[in-house]
Amino acid sequence: MEEKRKSWITVVVVVLLLATSVLGFQGVTQGANKTLKVGMIMPLSGPISFVGVGLTRAVRLYFDKVNEEGGLKLGGDTYMIDLIAEDDKMDPTVASTATKKLVYKDKATFVFGAITPPVAAAIYQVCEGAKALHIITWIDAPAMPGDISPKKHYAIRLNPTSDTNWEMNYNFIRENYPQAKKLYIVAPDAGLPIETKAKKLAEERGLTLVGHNIWPIGTEDFTPYYTKALATNPDIIQGANSAQAGFQLRTARQLGFKGIFISDCPLAPAIILSIAGGEACHDVLTNGMDFSHATPGIKESMDRWAKVYKEPYFEDTPVTYAQAEAFVQALKKANSVKVEKVIAAFESMTAPGSFNTCWGPAYMSGKKTFGVNRVLNRPVPQTRLMNGKIDFLGLKMPALE
Repeated sequence: MEEKRKSWITVVVVVLLLATSVLGFQGVTQGANKTLKVGMIMPLSGPISFVGVGLTRAVRLYFDKVNEEGGLKLGGDTYMIDLIAEDDKMDPTVASTATKKLVYKDKATFVFGAITPPVAAAIYQVCEGAKALHIITWIDAPAMPGDISPKKHYAIRLNPTSDTNWEMNYNFIRENYPQAKKLYIVAPDAGLPIETKAKKLAEERGLTLVGHNIWPIGTEDFTPYYTKALATNPDIIQGANSAQAGFQLRTARQLGFKGIFISDCPLAPAIILSIAGGEACHDVLTNGMDFSHATPGIKESMDRWAKVYKEPYFEDTPVTYAQAEAFVQALKKANSVKVEKVIAAFESMTAPGSFNTCWGPAYMSGKKTFGVNRVLNRPVPQTRLMNGKIDFLGLKMPALE
């Protein structure tokens, strides 16, 4: 009897060990199959849908890379990232409804978006209520509705605004065109700090802001605005924060302007050249990327794009590709998908080189300017067009504190 009892005990122990082993194995499998749902809201239809689609594709390309490499290992679990894209139609009401779907139905705790400030504000309002993190992909000017602030705990911005490029551009003008003194700015109705920041930076570098004018969003004919600008006889005209800078340069040259033209937005110099023509493209300073000098990271995004999409590479792809990179690196820093831990991780990554993006080393900044370290400061390209040819000047870190 004693022998039989020992045999039964042995059998029970073996069964328990096997069950523990199987359950343990199942636990690892379940962890490996976890999904992190991330939302993204962009204009996927309408007049600027090509921008929204392109920026969304860029994020998806990087998330696909993470998934192909085995997922994101955090806190003992492995997550596959599922990007759920929604169309805002450039309408705050539509964006609000889309955000509610993402955070309440799809259970996304992180939402990328958008392009226009009113839409960004609508996204944040929902995210704040749901305690989801709004990752602002684009803001035309600092402190616009929808932008970061100390009062917005659930918002970060992973892209610098065009005004952060002004200092480096004015420095270049001072060093390379010392005879140029009079600056005129033509800008969209986007709340850019022209009379404050631009004027101050220009004067510190020996330039005089002789005037500026504002055009309504949607403007197609820039003749009246550049006619007014040329009446001041400027040495420099800055087409501020405009994806239509190519058309503006063409207009300025047609009206007889022979001076220096600045485009401070990310518009690729190749696009400016194709729109304005070779004869117009002299003494043009841009903050767009010359892709013949792509970094290894940007080249990777170009190669991945070519494998997946039939359309030509979208020049703004590195903008949100880098944002996806920074987001994943913050998750790794937090070692968690918990929103509060990820926010804390972002705010702690303030040392130069805290992030490695396709643009190069980056870090979180903005404490002095905005009262909170919620802006990704990363290298920005500086390129000159001379005699119809592209001259890449390099990637430079903006002055953003």
